[in-house]
Amino acid sequence: MKRLALCLLMLVALPVQADDVDAFLGRFRSALMARDAAAIADLTQLPFLYEGRRLDRATFIRAVPVLFDARLSRCLAQARPLTEGQDRLLHCAPYTFYLRTGADRRWRLAEFNADGEDLP
Repeated sequence: MKRLALCLLMLVALPVQADDVDAFLGRFRSALMARDAAAIADLTQLPFLYEGRRLDRATFIRAVPVLFDARLSRCLAQARPLTEGQDRLLHCAPYTFYLRTGADRRWRLAEFNADGEDLP
């Protein structure tokens, strides 16, 4: 009985498995190429700041075709992630997309910004 209790205690004490960035990128890129706005939203830290507004899930889903046009989706599908501190960055001129883990240790698209030097 003590062994059973000890085993159960050990199972409860195990940390949540951290999400692997490569696994995240696979899901994210598949969602982009499928144009699956709901799946992209599932992989995004919400609310998402866009043009000075905090987008909730429904608004983000409506904005996906504007945020991720076909050219940008193709670029993100091939972009090599760079490491900056704890973040991973995907650069598709003129944008840089920031991926980071949250309290749940899952990777999410957290934010993006435009690099003025890359703008036409």
